[in-house]
Amino acid sequence: MSLLYPVPTPTVVPSPTPEPIKELRVCLGSEPRSLYLYEAASSAEQLVQQALTDGPIDVLSNGEKHAILFKDIPSVDSGSVVYVPTEVFKGDLVVNSSGNLVALEAGEEVFPSGCTSPDCALVWDGASPLQLDQLVANFTLKEGLKWSDGEALAAEDFVFSFDVAADPVTPTNKRYVDLTADYLALDSKTIEWTAMPGLVTDAFENFLWLPLPSHVWGNTSAQDLLEDETANRMPLSYGPFMVDDWQIGQYIRLVKNPNYHRADEGLPAADILTFKFLSAADGASLLTAAQAECDFVSSAAIDAQNSQYLRENAGDFGMRVVEQAPDAVEMLAFGIAPASYDDNYYPYGSDRPDFFGDVRTRQAVASCIDQQTITEKLLGGSVMLANGLLPPDHALLDGILQTASSYDPAAGIALLQQVGWQDADLNPETPLTAFSNTNIPFGTAFEIELLTSSSPLRAEIAAEIAANLSACGIKANITQLPLAELYQPAPQGPLFGRNFDLALISLQIGNGFDCRWFSSQEIPTESNYWLGATTGGANFFGYANEAYDTACGLAQRAGLDQSQQTSALQSALSRLNDDLPVIPIYYHQRAVLIRDDICGLPDDLSSEYDLLSMIEKFFIEDGC
Repeated sequence: MSLLYPVPTPTVVPSPTPEPIKELRVCLGSEPRSLYLYEAASSAEQLVQQALTDGPIDVLSNGEKHAILFKDIPSVDSGSVVYVPTEVFKGDLVVNSSGNLVALEAGEEVFPSGCTSPDCALVWDGASPLQLDQLVANFTLKEGLKWSDGEALAAEDFVFSFDVAADPVTPTNKRYVDLTADYLALDSKTIEWTAMPGLVTDAFENFLWLPLPSHVWGNTSAQDLLEDETANRMPLSYGPFMVDDWQIGQYIRLVKNPNYHRADEGLPAADILTFKFLSAADGASLLTAAQAECDFVSSAAIDAQNSQYLRENAGDFGMRVVEQAPDAVEMLAFGIAPASYDDNYYPYGSDRPDFFGDVRTRQAVASCIDQQTITEKLLGGSVMLANGLLPPDHALLDGILQTASSYDPAAGIALLQQVGWQDADLNPETPLTAFSNTNIPFGTAFEIELLTSSSPLRAEIAAEIAANLSACGIKANITQLPLAELYQPAPQGPLFGRNFDLALISLQIGNGFDCRWFSSQEIPTESNYWLGATTGGANFFGYANEAYDTACGLAQRAGLDQSQQTSALQSALSRLNDDLPVIPIYYHQRAVLIRDDICGLPDDLSSEYDLLSMIEKFFIEDGC
């Protein structure tokens, strides 16, 4: 007898549905030239660097500091910062109370040991025993940090980077290198920085050099790194993403770094980060291209002339415009004292007449320029008129008022008459001539050159300014130069060589105000090798004012006395507002375009760099 048993139906276990690949697309205004740390200077290069690096200490636009790669920020309270009294002698390299590295001589003002404010600073007599403090700060790395190739991120990588940065061939500012006496790896986790004697600071983040992989490049010279194909195009990462592919002219593709120290938090949220290079002539084509190719559009890809159109129409393309804090001011700069004056001013020879030495002339020019019309006619009212160098909500302006010159051609003409300019031929179509100005030869026509870049927008703004000045009797002939020629180093360059009348340019203001920009010590001259004292010749305007220099000096010598520094900088800003070595016209109101369904954005979107420093948290999802 046979028994029949039912054949069991096999159970089908469904395969898990694979998670979709999450890609985030960031559109840049230009293609990077290099991703090597010490070649990445453009905004496009720095934005890509944000995804390849992390910290090590983030300083946000509001001044907050966050330790990212370190256990904490060094401090006296934690014991990770100490002051070591050090005996110094005549001729030793020390840091004076202004924060500059000098050879110690009699008459030099310094902070003696135990002193961190102007109240206890002293002027050395050249003979008395002197001790200055040397700051020593220890930075301790967190556990588990790795490069994208799996090797440990170590203190030696920071020291190697410092050595490369200090090399003369590496194109970096050496100020912080020069203020450093020693930079050591005490062990694989601890970096010890020692300052030159006399330095007083709590901005320890300035003395961290982003790491370079010493296990890969430790035997490569600084010169060779500048030319190394891998260093420039496929550098290792310790940030949320790493380089996967770079197709020239098309994109740079980054992928998730499996060794990122926050990977166990599910970061980065995106699997792929693609940087594309966007170029669009007008707002409509920009939005069309952005909708097809971009989730985030960098401010560098957005022309100021298109900003208003984008604000009005971005929503139709599933995007929104997010305003950024101004980081630059467009201004008209005066060539107050050309370099030819340095061997004494002689207007009857080859020296240009002293058009702008009298502050009343500069005030007259300001009264003659119609800032409102310039911004509304050419920029659609999409930018903020500038009352001064810094935007009105800047922390330094708390309690002081910056006032812009009112557009008043009649007042401008009256000021010019006070200075000695007259309409000698009674013809408004011709420029004024010098009549009773003792510093300008009789009969000199008020005809000058207005210099600017080859930007089409600047050409339009310059034309408006020239028309405004013409109505006041000043003839301005416009000259446009390529950026490389306009900013050519001195003595050949017209700006840094102090060989210009007026210049329409922008000034990067960032988060702070460096009063040395207008200090008389920073005027580039042949005698200081066209470098000024410490800034590389920032005061190419040739502006000199003793009261301003005094205020700036107080700010520079404030040490850790924040209240004195703030008060002194406010005094300096007020002086600039009165003296007008430059006429601020408008703030560069940066904006970024963001897709409506990007998730993970921080609440404060006012800074593009703060925003992209958190790019590991961004992803696309409906409902964000």
